[in-house]
Amino acid sequence: MRKIIVIFLAQVITGCMGVSVGTFGTFEIKQENISLTKEQLISRNGVPDDISTTGNCEVLTYFDGYSWSGIGAFVVIIPVPLLVPSGYDETRYYFINGKSVASVSEYGEITGALGFMCGSNECEALAGPVNTDKTREVKVTWCS
Repeated sequence: MRKIIVIFLAQVITGCMGVSVGTFGTFEIKQENISLTKEQLISRNGVPDDISTTGNCEVLTYFDGYSWSGIGAFVVIIPVPLLVPSGYDETRYYFINGKSVASVSEYGEITGALGFMCGSNECEALAGPVNTDKTREVKVTWCS
């Protein structure tokens, strides 16, 4: 009985409820003015998972866990994910002449939904793309 109560409370703590299905994908966010040298970043974060070149930038990439793609359902207060790992979420740091100019981080988020959901103090009917104000892929114009 105690396990059932713990599982129930864990689901309620998400703060969401409704009946809906949705798709899950990856978005990106850019951060500028990091003020790090390449050496400071490596000292702070360790050896990068990948080093590459984009335009006139050297790019140091750190993996931040798996990225997930797929669909999920939300039935009353119980989320039912049907997701598979599709790669790695990552943070890419862009350097020109050893000085950082920006970073881009990936994160997972709902890309489309159908149904009715309540969460974050708001309720709404959903049908189609969601989070359209967020960026799916940051254009790296500063390395041109």
